[in-house]
Amino acid sequence: MRRFDPPAIFAALDAERRRRGLTWAQVAAQTGVAESTLRRTREHGRFEADGVLAMAEWLGRPVEEFTRPGDLPPEAVR
Repeated sequence: MRRFDPPAIFAALDAERRRRGLTWAQVAAQTGVAESTLRRTREHGRFEADGVLAMAEWLGRPVEEFTRPGDLPPEAVR
């Protein structure tokens, strides 16, 4: 089972934000995700799926790129 990796998406968001010369407020406006939520990705916060999908879409990358191996084997989650 894979888990969402907040620091990975934060690094990608920050790199793209800098590349485009945007502020976090501008990224929030373009993604529809609150600025506080975008910044919280740096600290491993909890996120709603629609926010994660919006961030990945803004980056033009599949959400699967922002996952890591989970702690439990898939059969343990059933």
